[in-house]
Amino acid sequence: MLRVILVGVSMLAASAAQAETFRLVHAVGNSERVIAKDLSREECEARKLQQKQIADALGIGGSVTCLPESLYND
Repeated sequence: MLRVILVGVSMLAASAAQAETFRLVHAVGNSERVIAKDLSREECEARKLQQKQIADALGIGGSVTCLPESLYND
């Protein structure tokens, strides 16, 4: 019985982790610009690398990061 419960909890946790989506955000100084929403972690990380290269090439600077959608209330 305990094994069945643990398997069920593990499956719920795995599906919740898969359901988490991210925003790609570029911050410069005190301003933020959301570049993309509702991305998987993998897609966000790949696009983050591209955005960093673009920001560096244009001399914009700042930081580019992936933030969980759960941080936002909109």
